[in-house]
Amino acid sequence: MRTLVALMWLTAALTLPCEPTWCAEAGPLVISVPQGFDGPIRSDEAGGVTVAWVKHRPASDGGTSLQISAIDVGASLDGFTAAQRADGAKHYLVEFARGLAQRLGAFELDAIDPVKLAGLPAARARWTATVGGTASIGVIYCVLVGHSVVSLQTQDVGSEITPAMYSAIGAIEGVRVK
Repeated sequence: MRTLVALMWLTAALTLPCEPTWCAEAGPLVISVPQGFDGPIRSDEAGGVTVAWVKHRPASDGGTSLQISAIDVGASLDGFTAAQRADGAKHYLVEFARGLAQRLGAFELDAIDPVKLAGLPAARARWTATVGGTASIGVIYCVLVGHSVVSLQTQDVGSEITPAMYSAIGAIEGVRVK
């Protein structure tokens, strides 16, 4: 009987919309924040919003970050085709990466891959860098949603993608439009 109840609860949880404690709005997107990520930390500036969460490591000041930044660029994206949105996502991913490169040492951006986020054409790339002499790794995505350019990323210390980063990547790849 317990198994049946557990299966019914799991089925309901997977088919119902996110509850407020499990999901968060970030610009034009909704994300299911992985368990163990604290936040959000929110910043609204000049037509843009950044929302971030951190999964802290025990006995450490650091942790895995999950961040979404959305910039409203107005009607400039109106009429863009899917191909133009894909090209735009790639272009803006490079722009966001340039911003990271200015703050990090030894920054290297891997090849940019086309992906889909919330059914929309998007771009994704892995990067490596140093932060205060410590190796760091991240995965950055970019997608154009309505009038917004949205960057989604996760990062951590080390040279390999961590389990917490994989959960953040899963959350990013599961975003949906509000």
